Amino acid sequence: MSRAHAARTIEPRDATIAQVAERLASDPGPFLVATHRNPDGDAIGSMLAAFRALRNAGRDAVMWHPDVPAVPEDLAFLLAPGESVAHELPADLADRTVVVVDCASTGRLSDHPPGELGAFMVNIDHHHDNGRFGDLNLVDGEASSTAELVLAVMDAAGWPLDGPTANALHVGIVTDTGRLSYSKVTGDTLRADARLVDAGVDVADVARRLYENLPMSQARLLGTAYARAESLLEGRLIVAMLELEDFSAAGTEDADGIAEALRAIRGAEVGALVRRLHGGGLRASLRAASDRVDVSAIARETGGGGHRAAAGLTSDRDAPEFIAWLTEAVSAQLDG
Repeated sequence: MSRAHAARTIEPRDATIAQVAERLASDPGPFLVATHRNPDGDAIGSMLAAFRALRNAGRDAVMWHPDVPAVPEDLAFLLAPGESVAHELPADLADRTVVVVDCASTGRLSDHPPGELGAFMVNIDHHHDNGRFGDLNLVDGEASSTAELVLAVMDAAGWPLDGPTANALHVGIVTDTGRLSYSKVTGDTLRADARLVDAGVDVADVARRLYENLPMSQARLLGTAYARAESLLEGRLIVAMLELEDFSAAGTEDADGIAEALRAIRGAEVGALVRRLHGGGLRASLRAASDRVDVSAIARETGGGGHRAAAGLTSDRDAPEFIAWLTEAVSAQLDG
């Protein structure tokens, strides 16, 4: 990341979809669009859609992300020819309106305090534990995805929906709703996604790219996780621990989807993938099968976060101690 900029005072204010749309539509720019580190489909889809909507409206807009690469390999098909995501903050950052999408906390966005990022910050998110770090905050914890909110803002601003933008929003919705299967999916969600399909989304092609394109290395890692899986709390908690050598043997560092696969085991209320980190410590991905468990509340106990059904955290505990703590935390919600 580039040099820090002079800090400004942020006075957070909650806003409606209409208010955010009015602010963005009346702002001449320039803009910077960003999302959280280690981005998922909703993060990338929402960032691309917001960026494209602004560009299509004639605004000067850039995308920025600290990760390298910014767009994971399995989502790179969403980038249009010539589109890129900057890894360095622009020299004119202090003059830009920063639009942050799908990011619950500033720690997941940047090493800089929000007051050092831009002339004004708009925060659009559906995480219920969002820290409301923007000047203007559109936070709806009941929305299925941030992509659904971005589409609503585009509609309210009167901005048109083209095929590539629809594709990005569709990916955001389907990946954050478990292929339209989670409890946050409503009739409004389905109607929004139907509009995206009508705008040109090839549903079958997207599904193949997202869900039928598993590299052999990830298949090997998934097999190792299944073999290591422990059934705890009478099968209601399934935990798999992966060591550094497991990733080396599989030939990949990508464990995406494994926690969801553990959650899918019959009887599981929570699936948890625990992995050893290269710098020491553990990283856990938690997935809940129902509203009986809020895994984001568990993750927040150690500085993590996420959704009720999907969250992550890191820990300095050793593996047996961490798994014992996790088991007690899950039991407290299921049995407490």
